[in-house]
Amino acid sequence: MSPLDLSRSSYTNGHSPAPIKSSSSQPSFETRAIHIGSEPYLSSSAGVVPSLDLSTTYAQSAAGQPSKGFEYSRSSNPTRLALERLVASLEGQADIALEKNLRAQGIESKSFAGGPAAVAFASGSAATATVVSGLAGQAGHVVSVGDVYGGTSRYMLQVASVQSGVETTFVDMAYDLKDQSPVQPLSEAEEEALQREEDDAIVKRVQEAIRPDTKLIWAETPTNPMLSLVPIALLAQVAKAHSIPLVIDNTFGNPYYQNPLPLGATVVTHSGTKYLGGHSDVISGFAITSDPTILSKLRFLQNAYGNVPSPFDAWLIIRSLKTLAVRSRQHGLNALALATYLEEEAVPAGLVRDVRYPGLKRSVESRGEKRERELAWAQLSTAAQRWATKRGFSRDGPRGFPSGGMVSFHIVSNHAQSQTETGVADAFLRRLKIFTLAESLGGVESLIEAPLLMTHGGVAVERRRELGIDGELIRCSVGLEDEEDLVEDIRNALEAVGAQVRSGGI
Repeated sequence: MSPLDLSRSSYTNGHSPAPIKSSSSQPSFETRAIHIGSEPYLSSSAGVVPSLDLSTTYAQSAAGQPSKGFEYSRSSNPTRLALERLVASLEGQADIALEKNLRAQGIESKSFAGGPAAVAFASGSAATATVVSGLAGQAGHVVSVGDVYGGTSRYMLQVASVQSGVETTFVDMAYDLKDQSPVQPLSEAEEEALQREEDDAIVKRVQEAIRPDTKLIWAETPTNPMLSLVPIALLAQVAKAHSIPLVIDNTFGNPYYQNPLPLGATVVTHSGTKYLGGHSDVISGFAITSDPTILSKLRFLQNAYGNVPSPFDAWLIIRSLKTLAVRSRQHGLNALALATYLEEEAVPAGLVRDVRYPGLKRSVESRGEKRERELAWAQLSTAAQRWATKRGFSRDGPRGFPSGGMVSFHIVSNHAQSQTETGVADAFLRRLKIFTLAESLGGVESLIEAPLLMTHGGVAVERRRELGIDGELIRCSVGLEDEEDLVEDIRNALEAVGAQVRSGGI
């Protein structure tokens, strides 16, 4: 298979990495986030904010003939439908003019005209369970990225496996970050040959895991908690060659920074609790697809399982999505500032190691770090690339570029990496004043955790060891507080713990 060329459209499956100007029929991400699902012409009162429809059932004009397309709120609800249209429009750019024309003719559609459709669920875990059960069926096989959210691992190994006989094979789908030797200058031909070798290594690992009964490939990118990147377009080529759906959990990326569907993904999932909700006050999940067969199955299961968000939860997510772009930008700027401090000051001081942030530009890069940074830029959405370019960021610029709000790193200690204790991490976490020790992510407030005993506590010890999830690992969800306050909070805690480590106190 040919290498992923970072300058050619083949790398992004036809998704142009260059900033483009939106047309009147294709408003920008920011405009869609504010207006889709909130159109006054869809409201009986012409309100600019969508109505909260709490009705559980709806009048019918005759037996079996819903008067306005709704019959029972579990099956469909006006507020939830508005949310589903909005989320679909953010993951896949649809034709706004066509949509308005159809509406003017009285044609009601649950999907967004010319684009994908979204199905809303009561949580991200409900979305995961519905997608896996719907695609894998009974006794199917799943190929999953190894570095996966603990809740997803739990569902695959303890629920789908036990209840449905679904088997899961976990595979490393990222570029090699273990080789820390500095990048060497290469000719164009040498670079292309090395890219081909690196891409082929990923393809080989995935293809070797595929079996005749494999029903889907599942990946997160960035992964949780190590923030490794998965080359979506490359995986899409493999999935297409084997006629297998590719499912991408885009929770960490969020639709502002990354759109997997144009890169070749079949289904995109989200925990809407995170960046989409953005305020740590609502739980929801989503699955988005352009495949009509899969969409029909997901809608059927959504109704049959009853895994739907309440109308009020749907209304809260609509409210939150209007600010997703501006929130995501500040998340990214703050996270980049924190990652830069960690790499340029905390690492040389011997306080931390292995800083993970996809857009980070290091003064001395390893081959794997370089490929990941280039991949991070290539997989940025058009909206994110346009904004980053306007702000003076670029793929190879000295500052790196914002690529999301998550940062992870290891604290340096005197002890062997533990799979049962988080002593040095606990000492660090107790000293923080602004970051809150809590699970979850994507809210306006900065959260921090030790994955070993929190989000990934249920992952098998051997797998945690393979992934680098130990007692020194810290995962940060960088919020919207002042950038300098956040960096200072981390700096003060690290320096205090570092002094204890050097004195032998920890």
